[in-house]
Amino acid sequence: MRGGEDVMGNQNNIIVGSAALSIDGVDVGYTQGGVSMRKSTDFVDVDADQLGGVARKVATFERMFLSTTLLEATHANLRRLLNEPTGALSGSNLNLGSASPAAQEHTLTVVGQAPSSGTRTYSFFRAIAVDEVEHLIGSRDAPGVIPVGFELLKDPDNGNRFGFSVTSTT
Repeated sequence: MRGGEDVMGNQNNIIVGSAALSIDGVDVGYTQGGVSMRKSTDFVDVDADQLGGVARKVATFERMFLSTTLLEATHANLRRLLNEPTGALSGSNLNLGSASPAAQEHTLTVVGQAPSSGTRTYSFFRAIAVDEVEHLIGSRDAPGVIPVGFELLKDPDNGNRFGFSVTSTT
């Protein structure tokens, strides 16, 4: 009970369905196991002798991550996930490794189902593939998936935010 009233859930607010991921405005194709977002926040506990415990918590640092598993092992997808520069992909060739490796920043967009009806679009300004990439090159009983994790970076040009979410109803 909240405020003396019974609160009933609304099954229409339960989100079920796939989501489409785009990196730098390019749809990366099929994913497996969904697309998930995670946020972590560090806090400082302000202890008060008079309370014998925590009087206040202050948020001091926040991080966001996005993860999924790609089913389409294209050279373009591999280039982005392996942090290879744009020039590493030439025609049907992908050069792996660099004399001077550098983190490659990307924009990410995820479009999925919204509660009730319509879609929800998440847009992230800056993202870097940070997880180790293990790509199954060949197997007779499993697809060559590419699990990937991105760390989302705050953008000083956009109010020091990671991104935003918009819900569109149909």
